Amino acid sequence: MSRDVLAAYYAALRDGDFAKLEQLVTPDVCVQYYGPPGLLPWVGRHDGFAGYKTFLDRVRAALEIVAVTPEATIAEGDWVVMLGRGLWRARASGREVQVNMTNAFRFRDGRIAEYRVYTDTAAFAALLA
Repeated sequence: MSRDVLAAYYAALRDGDFAKLEQLVTPDVCVQYYGPPGLLPWVGRHDGFAGYKTFLDRVRAALEIVAVTPEATIAEGDWVVMLGRGLWRARASGREVQVNMTNAFRFRDGRIAEYRVYTDTAAFAALLA
């Protein structure tokens, strides 16, 4: 089931479908995007759907998701970890970057309750510079 939720999640992210995303995450969802404070406008912790939406708005203002390619999905208890590659395009310049990523999701009652993002923040900072 969590794989189906993740497939729907990534499709809704790509499409900017906030109504669908709100159905897929819990109202108290917590997002943690790891990186040096201030390096990217979305680094840090974002709580609740309002915080989650702010996080996504900041990312979407700067980047377009071109493709996300899952390479492995690992499940343990309430957690699902997706290892993959992504291709993003800077909205301001049109330049693109491909980076590896690890996304960790904690599920509760069939929905995403926590989302942790581990990726190459330096590559994104260089893309946006």
